[in-house]
This record gives sequence, structure tokens and C-alpha cells, in this order.
Amino acid sequence: MSTRTMAPRKVPVGVVPVPLDPAVLEGPLWLRGPRPGDAVAVPVTGEELETVEPLASIEGVRASAMRAVVDVDAAIASMQAIRTHLLAGLGRLAIDEAAEARLDPGIAMRDLANELALQQRRSDRTVEAEVGHAMDTVERWPATLRAWGEAAIGRGHLMVIAEIGAPLKTPEARAAFETALLPHAKTTTPGRLRAIARRQLEALLEQPLTERHRAARDEREVTVTDLGDGMSIFRALVPTVLAHGILDRVTQMARAGAAADPDDPRTIDQRRADALCDLALTGEPTDTALRGIRAQVSIVIPATVLLGDDDRADGSGPARLRTGQLVDPATARFLAGVTKLWTRVFTDPVKGHVVAVDGYRVPRKLGRLLRERDQRCRWPGCCAKAEHADLDHTIPWADGGTTTIGNLAHLCRRHHMLKGAILAAGRHWTVRQLGHGVLEWTSPDGRVYVDEPDPVGPRFATTEELWGTIVGPSPELPF
Repeated sequence: MSTRTMAPRKVPVGVVPVPLDPAVLEGPLWLRGPRPGDAVAVPVTGEELETVEPLASIEGVRASAMRAVVDVDAAIASMQAIRTHLLAGLGRLAIDEAAEARLDPGIAMRDLANELALQQRRSDRTVEAEVGHAMDTVERWPATLRAWGEAAIGRGHLMVIAEIGAPLKTPEARAAFETALLPHAKTTTPGRLRAIARRQLEALLEQPLTERHRAARDEREVTVTDLGDGMSIFRALVPTVLAHGILDRVTQMARAGAAADPDDPRTIDQRRADALCDLALTGEPTDTALRGIRAQVSIVIPATVLLGDDDRADGSGPARLRTGQLVDPATARFLAGVTKLWTRVFTDPVKGHVVAVDGYRVPRKLGRLLRERDQRCRWPGCCAKAEHADLDHTIPWADGGTTTIGNLAHLCRRHHMLKGAILAAGRHWTVRQLGHGVLEWTSPDGRVYVDEPDPVGPRFATTEELWGTIVGPSPELPF
């Protein structure tokens, strides 16, 4: 087989533009050698082409592809470790800058997260959490991070070590924990490493289990994650004994129901889920969960859905919650039939934006109108509900701003505080309203982001749009 000589380019050694951990400059091993784009292939001559051997066998291709997957995953692990160092460095820079200016470091971190998140079209809360997690990882688990950068372990191994080792408070205990676990992490899976880590943690912890459980119990919570097709995931973080007790009870109820009604087509999992909903909403496992809903839920129901026409194609759309999650027509009609308070919402026929609301009892009409218009926090990319947000004067009241629909918008407390904060070197966020609820935000670095209210009602085509659809674009004039 002919050989092809490669002429590697000389890659200048750069300097990381932010003061990060020196370990970053060492870099993963694969980054020190030739990379894609760093080498130029010498053209193959005709004689070399004649001596090229046939294509490799299927076995050879399979082995080569598997090797490539392993190498790519190793490269990804190395880059993720470098990204962790960079995020931690950015976080330290923000905190140091705030300390020099004697400002709130929390606001500085929030500003950093928002600027980075808007450039990446991501949630600023997610980015801020990533920065905090990166700073924690660099400080608490340096040996594990170094092994990750060398692609000796994966992200899952690091997460197990950081999660299980979280109760360790001293650097010495964490270092001993890393020393004991890293040899196992390099030879086994994260799942098996978890069991080893728990045993090792018990050997290093000085606090008894009873006290640790009491502290962990304080973290109990209930969360809901919305999915598609009108479904959501309901999660509850509760003590282990209670969790298994709840599961056992709904399982017994599901089995009893199956024995009482052999013709019921539901699976055991479906019966368990239904029993849990019945117990939480009504206290009785009687398949009446919907009747137990007494919370205030805002739901948009087009008139066509109430009339029973579920297949209209006029743009009215199905019923939905204010969060945007779709509700099947049968459930919407049921809830409409048992509700005691109605709010009528008028929407712009072209844009679909809310322009007015009324109802039988309407306290603070302007606030209700703005809640229906905004639906959420109006910071770009934020999804916090308007019900839990502050009504902010775009032009402050003290500066002559009016309490009108054109000068008000909902901001969650997190972003409300950031909007009014003065950052290092006098930097700050600015916003102005462009009309019809459209907000134009300018970041401290001069980037502009436009946030529009989400359409609520049906949208109809304008005369110009209809004319263009029927006859096509207007012909060019000769002069």
C-alpha cells in the first residue's frame, strides 16, 4: 500500500485570554498534535494510484468506525473539561470585577449569564447554573477534572464523584475521596462507580446518617416538566421511606382495581398513575381527578372548541394553558362547564396579540390585560409566568414614566433586579418599547435583542397578503 506524506502546519502556541487555571494551558494530549485543518496532504502520483490496494473489508471498516467513535468521544470529553475551566474563569472574573467596584457579586454573575445566554440563545438561569457548577468543580474536584480533560474518564464519572462526594466539607477529605475513586472510574461504568462511591463516602464522613438525612430532607420538593401532546412529568423529591410507601400503596390500589374490573383495558402503570392523581386531587381512588381541580388555571379556549368543532382550519387552534401547553378539546369543554369565573379575551385579528379583556369580576383591569398580553417575563428567553412576575415601568415612574400599557411589562424578580442594576464601570441594561408590546433590549456590551409578546388568538391574513397569494407579486413599473 502506498504511503502519503503529510506536511503538518506549525501551530503557534497561543495564550488563553483570561486568567484561568494553568492546567488549561497543558491541554488534553490530542490537542497538542496535528488537528483537522493543521495538515496538508501531498498529491498522490499516478504510480502510487496503481499500487493502491482494494477497499478494506467490512470488519476493517467496522473496527475503524468504532475506533473513530471512541476518539471523537475522547475529544468531546477533553473539550468539555476545557469549557468547564473557561466558564469557571469567567465566573471568577465577574466576581473579582464586582469586588473591585464594591458591587453585588450576584448581580455581576447574573449579568455574565445573561450576556452569554443571549449570544447562545439559551436560558440565562441554565448558563448561570453552569458557571456556578464549573467554579465548584474546578475548586472542589481538580484531580477528577484533570482526568476528564485527559479523556481517562467521562462526564458521567465526574458527576457521580461530585454528587456522592458533595457532603465532604474539607479539601483533605475530597482529595482522599478522589484518590480512592479515580482508579475505579478509569476501569468501570458510572453506575458501578456510584455504589463504590457510596461505600467510600461512609468511610470518610464524620456526620452520622441521621443528621445527614435531616439536612437532605430539607431539599424535598415537587416539580412539573411539560412535555408534548398535553402531557407532563410530575416529580417529587421526598424521603425514601415515603416514596416507596406511596409507590406500594398506589400499586396495591391498581391491583385491587384490576381484580374488581377484569375488563378494564388500562395497564398496571396506567392504573398507578391514575390512582396517584385521584388521591392527590380528591383523596379517593374513584377516577374523578379532573373534578378535584380547584386551583386557578388560566386556559385559552377558542369559541369553536366550546361549540364542539375540533377540526376548524381557520387558525383558531386548540385550547391551551397560558404556558402554551395544548389541552385536548374534551378536557377543555369539561373545565369550561364547571368553572365559575370567565374572562373574555379580545385579540388582534392580524397579529394575534391580546388587546383587551373583560369579565364578570375584573379587579385591576390594566394588570389583567398586561398579564394576558405578556403571558411571561418579557426578558428575552425567559419563561417565568406573568402571574409570578413584577409589573415594571419601562421608563421609571421617577423619570416621568406613565402607568399605561405602552410603558409597562412583566419582569420576573430576577430580571427586574438586573434591569435596574448598575454594573461595573457604569454598565447597565436598557430597554424601550416599540409599540404593541414589543420590547427592544440593549445589553451592556451593545448587543440588541427584541422580545415580542406571544400570539394568543387566531391570526388572519391582511388584504395585501391575500392579494399577493391570489395574483402574485406586483409587476415592476417601467419607470
